[in-house]
Amino acid sequence: MLTTILNNLNGLWIGLLLALNDIFSFGLTKEISMGKNMNSKYWLIIPMILYSLQILLFHYGLGKTSMSVLNITWNLISNVLVTILGLYYYGEKINNLKSIALGFALVSISLFAFDGYHNP
Repeated sequence: MLTTILNNLNGLWIGLLLALNDIFSFGLTKEISMGKNMNSKYWLIIPMILYSLQILLFHYGLGKTSMSVLNITWNLISNVLVTILGLYYYGEKINNLKSIALGFALVSISLFAFDGYHNP
């Protein structure tokens, strides 16, 4: 049982790493598209290389948790963090309905984490 809990926890950490890679890849792509500090599209090679690492991280994570839990936690964490990046760093705006959806995403992440611990 302890091994299952540790593997699920490790799977959630891999999901977080995948999401953090998304933030760097997407944030850098946004910077390039805005022409800030990097005017050339040749800079896109950096987020392309970063994003290509996703498959290696995902492969490793599959050894720690199920594909469904890994994928959904990665996507939910990524969506929340990328939205926060857009809101606070780039000054983007979202409406009340999207704020509620963001709250549901946080609840979903918590439910997947909880289920991963109690339902191997």
